[in-house]
Amino acid sequence: MSQTLLVCIGAQKAGTTWLADYLRAHPQAHMPPVKEVHFFDARFVPQWCAKYEEEMLAEYQRLTANLTLATCGDPIIQQRLHAMLLRFRMIANPNEYLRFMSWGAQGRPVLFEATPDYSMLDGHAFSVMRDIHPDVRLIFLLRNPADRFWSSMKFNQTHNPMFDIDVMFDRLIGREDFQLLGNYERTFEEVLKAFSPERLHVEFYERLFTQRAVDRICAFAGIKPKPADFGARSNASIEGEMPPARREQAVRAYAHVYRGVNERFQGDLPENWRQDMQRFGI
Repeated sequence: MSQTLLVCIGAQKAGTTWLADYLRAHPQAHMPPVKEVHFFDARFVPQWCAKYEEEMLAEYQRLTANLTLATCGDPIIQQRLHAMLLRFRMIANPNEYLRFMSWGAQGRPVLFEATPDYSMLDGHAFSVMRDIHPDVRLIFLLRNPADRFWSSMKFNQTHNPMFDIDVMFDRLIGREDFQLLGNYERTFEEVLKAFSPERLHVEFYERLFTQRAVDRICAFAGIKPKPADFGARSNASIEGEMPPARREQAVRAYAHVYRGVNERFQGDLPENWRQDMQRFGI
């Protein structure tokens, strides 16, 4: 294969869907029908991510159960079912991953997927990702840890009106999967056990929505830049500012992340990161 396999490994609620929408519309990039493939996380972090394959199977069963003579010939439905069947083949045969990623690519030079839960992988899993294709490159989007966590709470409430943010905030901020999703420095360390630094491109969410940042991503992927729609919103959540007490709680819970990223980037952080660090003495 001559294509580049470009994988956005997170972070959750840091612009991954917006970037996926941009690259899906790019003439030199190809995405499978689903943004989040959940291949590596389902294999290597099954305690948190095997559920996605179960959910996909349930969706497939629902779609097929509702088929009628009038709808079974719909090419959109056929394509969706075929894509899901290709995804299921990976369960028994990991080599099917590349078949799935390249299905319908028509020679486009970049194959792209964005699965934020990949940020939970360890060095061994990233080495498997590296070795699955001759040219694998990673994109890691970072967002102020407190804002990212609050956005994930609002996203959950958007999709589940019964989700009580006050209750779940305290319950989830220390839970292992949420800690893994938000521990950027750990992800850096694990990625760099398998990939050389030039195979990893990092952008801050707070700086992502500029043509300059998008052009950098295109240059990293080896494709021509094209204008982006910075007014588009993807995976929008309900509105609502984080209460000051909750912000302090979140900043302190992720204090090690602020410190680690600050050291890695030698203080070159977005303004709202620096403000939170100064405000709470991190």
